[in-house]
Amino acid sequence: MKKVYILLMAVASSFSFAQESISFESSEGYALGTLHGQNGWEVTQGSDGLIQNQVITNEQASTGTFSFKNAHEPSFDEQWFPIFGAVKTFATPLDHTNLTFSYDVKASAKNGADFEFVLYSIDADDEFTPVAGVGIENRGYIYLIKNDSYGFDYAEAEWTPNVWVNIKIEISAVEIKYYVNNVLQNTIANFTQLDVLGFNMLHNNYGNDAYYDNFVITSNNLNINPFESNSVAVYPNPATDLISIAGPTDTQISQISIYNVRGQEVLKTNVTQNINVSELTAGTYFLKATSTNGATLTKKIIKN
Repeated sequence: MKKVYILLMAVASSFSFAQESISFESSEGYALGTLHGQNGWEVTQGSDGLIQNQVITNEQASTGTFSFKNAHEPSFDEQWFPIFGAVKTFATPLDHTNLTFSYDVKASAKNGADFEFVLYSIDADDEFTPVAGVGIENRGYIYLIKNDSYGFDYAEAEWTPNVWVNIKIEISAVEIKYYVNNVLQNTIANFTQLDVLGFNMLHNNYGNDAYYDNFVITSNNLNINPFESNSVAVYPNPATDLISIAGPTDTQISQISIYNVRGQEVLKTNVTQNINVSELTAGTYFLKATSTNGATLTKKIIKN
């Protein structure tokens, strides 16, 4: 029996904007075939390597020609939780006090898989946690995640096979609003109050496919012109006392900021060598490097 491993989120890709749209088109640098490795996306890994059916396709599209197909994986068994799919991590965590995220989704049939979209973060225990999320449940219901245990309420709206549905999530400092086709479905408390590190689209492999398209993301703390993710090195990582940053030879780094998993700035400096992190408590942090021309990159670091 083949095994599948839960999709892990690596904080290394470059992805910054004031408002950004993703329609998986060739003009955005996408090509037909596996989504893995395209514009920083990663797909689930199984016991024999990357799963095969998480692809850019021209079978369906709500905007343009291409979309992402969150497809059934026939080489694997059904799963209790949604774990088959793809993940995108932001170069800079998105501000949880002012974030709007909308997208179109279409499922092919009822009584198959559940398809789940989640905005995620890392909590104080260094665990991945949902900030918000929406599920396309196999019986035709739409569920709205309301706590960090993936508890949910059902929306009043339902979905119909092979019909595009627009989902919009508005996040402020105190509340989250869920919309389906621009109709407000629920308003809940912002239960984590954590900045968003990325998002994923997953299913539990009970059959059928879903398509995602026309993502529009807006936040108030987004930057332009990120570094290439592999052009900046942070070492040692994990770190105990000191860290240093090495950037490209044609770029001057003007500022380093380090944030904890709650998005709070815990260290700020304009030096890149022998930065003293000894007073930080052990755990996960995010280092943001800013160049003299305003380009930014965020790297995940571990403090021992």
